Amino acid sequence: MKTLKIARGFDLNVAEPPDLSCVHLALPASLGCCAGDIPYIRPKLLVKEGRRVKTGEPLFTDKRDTTIQYVSPGTGRVEKVIYGARRHLMEVVIATESEDEYVEYDPIALDAIAGMPREELVTHLKNGGLWQGLRQFPALDFADPDHSPAMIIVAMDGNDLFSPRPAIILKDNIAAFEAGMAVLRRFSDRLAVVCRESSLEGIRELDSSVADQITHTAPDIYPAWHPGAVLYQIKQQVEENSSWCICLDHLVMMGRFLLSGRYPVEKIVTITQPGERRPHMRVRQGMPWSALAGKMPGESMVTTGRFNGRILEKDAHIGFFENTVNIIDAGSGEEMFGFARPGLDKPTVSSTFLSSLFRRPAKMDCTLHGEARACINCSYCERICPNDLMPAFIMKALHADELEEALALGLMDCCKCGLCSFTCPSKIELTRILSDAMDAYYKDKQ
Repeated sequence: MKTLKIARGFDLNVAEPPDLSCVHLALPASLGCCAGDIPYIRPKLLVKEGRRVKTGEPLFTDKRDTTIQYVSPGTGRVEKVIYGARRHLMEVVIATESEDEYVEYDPIALDAIAGMPREELVTHLKNGGLWQGLRQFPALDFADPDHSPAMIIVAMDGNDLFSPRPAIILKDNIAAFEAGMAVLRRFSDRLAVVCRESSLEGIRELDSSVADQITHTAPDIYPAWHPGAVLYQIKQQVEENSSWCICLDHLVMMGRFLLSGRYPVEKIVTITQPGERRPHMRVRQGMPWSALAGKMPGESMVTTGRFNGRILEKDAHIGFFENTVNIIDAGSGEEMFGFARPGLDKPTVSSTFLSSLFRRPAKMDCTLHGEARACINCSYCERICPNDLMPAFIMKALHADELEEALALGLMDCCKCGLCSFTCPSKIELTRILSDAMDAYYKDKQ
């Protein structure tokens, strides 16, 4: 087992991380299958409002590859179809029934996965709505089944600072984990299984055979365990730039689907809220986030990531790629002479406030503490970037329409962790600028 060494990132100390207990939430009145959290998708709707659907029945597909299906997380009637700007599909909402009626597939034994034809295995996972859990670098679009990756990265911890702990996901799912790993070995003979140092002991206590398969540990400095940051640290050949990755919950879902022949409907979700420390929650896929949060302060912002992710509307549902909900206080507005105050509980990257000395839990809010300004070449974004990029220089190259220069500076190595935007004193949305450029370049290459 190797230990990844990362000198850059941000060790955020907050007071409300989820605890290690887990509660089970009842089936809600509605479930949603979201398209808004799926990168690059061109959705094609397959159902209409009022139609009754089974659990695991396709609701929409991707026009770029119509064999990739997104399926219903519950049984019931299509209550409504929600569109966004330019009638882009956002959600299909299902009014749930108390009993599930599944789309049934033939179960596959663990020993049979190794001998199953590759094309048949891909088709089986696509029909079951789980192939898209495999993502391909550098754009993190769904994996190309005709491509043989040099490496597959298995992220035991999710992409967010407060993602569910792997030991809780793995509980009662060891067989599904082994089945998922057997699937990955059909596509690559090199698997990099990565977990946070703080998660390793819990995995070892749960099952030592799983811990023995972990190849790398990462420090608890965000985003050291992110697949994009891991790939940057361990890649040695050009071919590895098109490696695949998958997170633990999707790996377990693949294994459960193959072993049972039914679409797995449950997932582990965490929720963080100022002043409260909540347990992990075992919920349905497509759960409305409001059913997790309960009562929420009126002006708070709800996101699916502490430093990145999407902003959730009041009636939104949790997407296929999301397993965290962060409720962030709106803040009290601008603080007069805030720069001159000691700041015992303010998050700080540059050690401006005393919180960097006393390590008191920081209070996060939505206040910008300043207005957008021009770049001042402070290099804070460069010092915090886990992949050794210079985001400010890449941004300037993009603004000058020098795409080749931006690529030469490592644009496609950006893991979209959000730290450059968080640390920028000029309030420049560096992550969004780089992310939009990456997406435009990838779409142009299609």
